Amino acid sequence: MIVRLVQKAIEGSPEDSLEEFLSSASTPPVPDVVVLPELFTVGYVLDRIPSLALEMDELEDSPVSRFASENGVWTVAGTFPVRSSRGIVNLMPVYSPDGSLVYTTEKVHLFRQMGEDRAFAPGSCGGTFPMNDTLAGGIVCYDLRFPELARRLTLAGAEILFVPAQWPSGRIGLFKALLRARAAEAQVFVAGCNLGGSHLGVSFKGGGGIAHPAGRMIKGDQVVPGVTDYSIDPQDVDRLREKIHCLEDRRPEEYD
Repeated sequence: MIVRLVQKAIEGSPEDSLEEFLSSASTPPVPDVVVLPELFTVGYVLDRIPSLALEMDELEDSPVSRFASENGVWTVAGTFPVRSSRGIVNLMPVYSPDGSLVYTTEKVHLFRQMGEDRAFAPGSCGGTFPMNDTLAGGIVCYDLRFPELARRLTLAGAEILFVPAQWPSGRIGLFKALLRARAAEAQVFVAGCNLGGSHLGVSFKGGGGIAHPAGRMIKGDQVVPGVTDYSIDPQDVDRLREKIHCLEDRRPEEYD
């Protein structure tokens, strides 16, 4: 399975940014899975989030849906601000290769230090979804710091977790350390796609990657600047668990 991370900068209007990301994502050869960053069309312009938020039906018939069907590729479409009955949530949509919206999950933990809680409502976890012969799940950016959420998904059978993010470049070392930790503790793949460039005076510069179930970062191949492909074998999850099966060795009775 080839997983492509598109870690470019937000430039221009939301429509401009969306077009640029999707154009880069479709650079030949087209992969099996495309992953985009958190809020890659609007960024954290918090005072504009209410006016930029989408309705759910806008995601079902969107340029990302058409991109997925035209290229026959799974698309983990970063996140968008989306209106819900609880307020605006930071929502990750996933599209199948026929363009269907097959999964959504929301950012559960809000980063109060930057005022995210003023623009968004706390989200709910969407659980897992089948991606061909693999179960997958999603968490968003700050959620990576909370192992309980990743553990919930892996106990539900997820073998790969997707993490759209906006981690400042000064904390990329920590971002990768947490990707590796979430991967190693449950022996799953964890794919972190970070924003590129700079936005609102903050440097991001991409720097994400995919952690192997053994807890190491996988080497990728740059397709064009800001676009990197990674080759993964989902069967590595079972191979590792034949030797050491961390989930089976859990003792929940001792954790309260």
